[in-house]
Amino acid sequence: MRDVKFNPSLFQNYMTGSVLDELLCTLNGLPKGVNYMVIGDPGVGKTTVILDMLSNLKREQPEMKCLFVSAEMNEIDLAIYVQRYPKFQDIDILFVEPDYQNGEANTLETLDSILVDGWDVVAIDSFIELQGIIKEERNITNKKTESLLLQMIKQQNKGDNLCGKNTTFLTIQQVTKTGNFVGSNRLKHSITAMMELRLENPKNIYSNRYIVFSKHRRGDVGVRLYYDLSTTGDVFYDQNRFNQDKQIRKLQSEASRSMRDYADKFDLLFDTET
Repeated sequence: MRDVKFNPSLFQNYMTGSVLDELLCTLNGLPKGVNYMVIGDPGVGKTTVILDMLSNLKREQPEMKCLFVSAEMNEIDLAIYVQRYPKFQDIDILFVEPDYQNGEANTLETLDSILVDGWDVVAIDSFIELQGIIKEERNITNKKTESLLLQMIKQQNKGDNLCGKNTTFLTIQQVTKTGNFVGSNRLKHSITAMMELRLENPKNIYSNRYIVFSKHRRGDVGVRLYYDLSTTGDVFYDQNRFNQDKQIRKLQSEASRSMRDYADKFDLLFDTET
């Protein structure tokens, strides 16, 4: 790695201007050229949180190019979101609506021709729906379709586009009825982080919602950030509770370290006497 050279700007993260930045990366903000998979319980607000992130990124860095690829909802569906969250109307959106009957659909090529222009952040809702559409269009296997999508994503991660931008992907993925990740091990290993949106009580849609990372190469796992889908046009993040939880985790870590130190001293004393 000593001989590998990077542009320093690659490590200047994008900021949302909220406490979410502290969870997205140890260095704060959303890193460039990474892949974050987003999963969660039904109705927990995955699409809303991702659209809110894109809007906030654009607000903090107006020059950013953000794209939302909708493979599940059409224009009418998204119009409902815009009524509640007006800031979503300024996000560039690609609606994936193949025409199987006429045999003219070519979703993968269309997406590739758009991504080649160079985007900072691309969100996909959802990976499994986009995969299914391309699979049907090309009449190929799920494994082959997944490979084509991952190849395209990795090329954009590395800046293989007209602007040389190391594109970051936020990809929503479906889960099973028990809340487990749907997808191959290859897909799971290809991501930088697994961002989970959960309900404290999965059987109660009105219970508290929180974001937690179960896998994170750029930050901490197990730290909860509670949020609320408020009616004010923004997703509300509970910063006070987040700070309290972070302080508790710090105290627990210090206590564990002290216990290990005492144990090491005891072992050293025991070894010396013997």
